[in-house]
Amino acid sequence: MSKREAFHSQDDPRRLPISPPGTRRIPGFDGLWAANLDKDNLFTQIAATATHLYEQPPVSSSAQGLERLKAIARLHSMLDAAEAAVLADSYEYLVAETVSQGSQEPLLDDLGEFEEPVEDQSAYFYGVNRSDESLIRSSFVAEAAVALRSSERKVQDKLFFAEGLRHLCPDILDALSVGEITTRSAQEIVKHSQDLAPEDAQLMQQTLLPIARQATDSAVAQRARKMHERLHPKPIEERHKKSAEDRKVIYWHEANGMSVIQLHLPAEKALAIINTVNWHAVRNADPDDHRTEQQRRLDIICDALLDGWPATEGTPLKARVAVTIPALEMLADPKRALADLEGYGPIPVGTALLIAKDAPSFIKVLTDPWSGAAIDVGREKYRPSKALRDLLRSRDVVCRFPGCNRPAESAEIDHIDAWAKGGHTTRSNTHLLCKRHQMFKHVLGWQATYLPDGSVNWRSPNGMICVELPGSVTSVQNFDFEKEQTPMLPTIELNDRVRRVLGWLEPPEESTA
Repeated sequence: MSKREAFHSQDDPRRLPISPPGTRRIPGFDGLWAANLDKDNLFTQIAATATHLYEQPPVSSSAQGLERLKAIARLHSMLDAAEAAVLADSYEYLVAETVSQGSQEPLLDDLGEFEEPVEDQSAYFYGVNRSDESLIRSSFVAEAAVALRSSERKVQDKLFFAEGLRHLCPDILDALSVGEITTRSAQEIVKHSQDLAPEDAQLMQQTLLPIARQATDSAVAQRARKMHERLHPKPIEERHKKSAEDRKVIYWHEANGMSVIQLHLPAEKALAIINTVNWHAVRNADPDDHRTEQQRRLDIICDALLDGWPATEGTPLKARVAVTIPALEMLADPKRALADLEGYGPIPVGTALLIAKDAPSFIKVLTDPWSGAAIDVGREKYRPSKALRDLLRSRDVVCRFPGCNRPAESAEIDHIDAWAKGGHTTRSNTHLLCKRHQMFKHVLGWQATYLPDGSVNWRSPNGMICVELPGSVTSVQNFDFEKEQTPMLPTIELNDRVRRVLGWLEPPEESTA
């Protein structure tokens, strides 16, 4: 199997909650006025932005160049929105025309004056139906690939995205057409709308659009995946079991005598393998060993598979796997509750409980039930620095630098306001940064400002602004980036049952009478 086939998208428009082709309304079907209005919405901003870029003088500074790049990025989004709309509408016209022609065939046969068209004879010979939607689609994709000078596989993915934008996520299309969000963020929202009910797909669109206007693509993708898992009509336990049955090993050959092996396996096993290999790669580092860390990782895997696991003393390694199990969600609906596997995302609670069964210790984490953000950790058995570290791992999930997905395991606590300048070691003045992005902040002039809602406002050396949310946040409904408004939470009744599950209620003392 080729790399292209191994990594090809499995997105399917039939899994989107939209009507079948040929039955969907597009502006052109509603008359010339609606078509012209839609055209203006799609292309006016493109023309204005392109004209503005054309009229600007040559770049004379880095800051000016970065602003120009932002405008170009917006232009890319606008063009992708226009391409998606034209692609979806063109396909809709083709299906409608084919259906209309098909409805006329019986009338033509009754006239008895026409011979069977050559195309119909060929269709009969090949055993296909010319009005079959899949055949129409494949022919259109081939034509569009010629027009776009692209491959059919890429155009097939573009058409899936286009139909999702046009017929399911009009608000996302509008935001993309004016450059408010990126194409990647729009793709993630459409992709994770598959298999959802129409009202849940709309909820995802409404929830993620405010995030997409502010956050990086990777942050939107992470939240879209989590939200999809929560809204999916089938419990994740059932889907996980079905997917685990499809576990497999795939390989393909590449140039220069190299090959690639791909493993498709449950996430908890993949993370355990990676953590174990990483632990050995760091532990066995030798100053005289000139191999890179990546080379050592691969050599350890090869040694384990071909020669047996490297000889070790004592008990087998127990790799650290962090799992967050939501107690309140388990109380509300155990079948729908999702746990979170650090470095991966949502997994079935049953799988999480199996992982936790052998855990040597537990950490209680208090989360905001509305936004999902971690806001406190149990401190009974940990020093404050340890408790703070645990809180930041649960709250931030990954490095807090814009667009960085390095897991909390490989990041370090960083003071937003420097310790040397009076900054305190508190949850409101600390976040997790990988070593590379700590260097960006402390050496290259990147500035971070903590906002009351838990987000961090980043400013680049040349004035680029980006708001980065904590990785544990799943909703920004109560966030206000401009006014720096802290979300106001309604009062929650914590009864004895909830307190007991959270470990906040001491067991009743036994009577000595």
